[in-house]
Amino acid sequence: PQNKGGGSRQVLPGIRSGQQEAMSAIGAILSAHSGFGYLAIHACQFGAQPMLSKSFIAQGTPTASLVLGAEVAKVIGCMGLLKAEGRFEEALKDWCFRDFLITAGIPSLTYLVQNLCVQVAYQKLDGIVFNILNQTKMLFTAFFVFCIIGRRQSVIQCVALLMLCTAGVLVSFSENSRALQTNGFSSSNLAIGTLCILVGSALSGLGGAITEWTLQRKRRDSYLFSSEMAVIGCVIIIVGQLMNGPSSEGLFDRWTPATFIPIITQGWGGIVVGLIAKTSGSVKKGFAVMVGLVFSCVLKCIVSGESLSASIGISVPLVAASIYLHACYPPKAPAKKA
Repeated sequence: PQNKGGGSRQVLPGIRSGQQEAMSAIGAILSAHSGFGYLAIHACQFGAQPMLSKSFIAQGTPTASLVLGAEVAKVIGCMGLLKAEGRFEEALKDWCFRDFLITAGIPSLTYLVQNLCVQVAYQKLDGIVFNILNQTKMLFTAFFVFCIIGRRQSVIQCVALLMLCTAGVLVSFSENSRALQTNGFSSSNLAIGTLCILVGSALSGLGGAITEWTLQRKRRDSYLFSSEMAVIGCVIIIVGQLMNGPSSEGLFDRWTPATFIPIITQGWGGIVVGLIAKTSGSVKKGFAVMVGLVFSCVLKCIVSGESLSASIGISVPLVAASIYLHACYPPKAPAKKA
């Protein structure tokens, strides 16, 4: 019996070691070529998420419950991955509340204010104007990445970013071509809405740059950082629900087992976003998002049987060309002085 017990104790470390090696190998493959694997996963998840949400989430389900569920799924996923990779104790070894507030609190605050600005802009602007101005977040991201991290963009890369923004505008026209109405939007609404969406886009770029700085320069663990951001998100949602008071319907009353599908994909997609910020950077994440938007339109046409619009047909090669130019023409390294 002692030999059997000793043998089992020797087998378990071997299994854990094999599991950790497998996780490391998968991570190395996905992070190769500046995180191309993570970018591809994010593009697919981002593109498929609207259809998953529409198919598996019942109408009238409180948004707060969906966001809370996705944040909880993110925390569980991060902790599970840390455990599977054998880095759980190492990641939490030097953890302190002060660092948690500084590293995760500041970007969480920027995203919170960004969401408030976006909600105001939704109400003040029509869909076309909103989506056109919303594309400026790519330019703001590149600007703040330069200011905070010092990563420059070459002239051709700047052209590629403008091409990507143009593709985003074309996709927006495709999605909102039937909703092109300006009635009911006064000049004051237009001014307030424009200001809000530009501030929201700027805060999106600022939050992305701060996140990238935290993960790359401060070398904070990506899984730990993502879980910290998710915890803050959960606290904000719970406090908001308590302030709103009791409701006649429970927060999770409309949930079904199928609801967990888009919730898990949304939450775990957030984990991938953190990995992209660490391996690829916030600017490249914008390219993945745009590919995801195009993929979402194509997927919608395939499922619904509709034909692709001309704007989507133009945006696909435009996105492909912008990705090629941005990848192949980085800024030249400054010449060393003799």
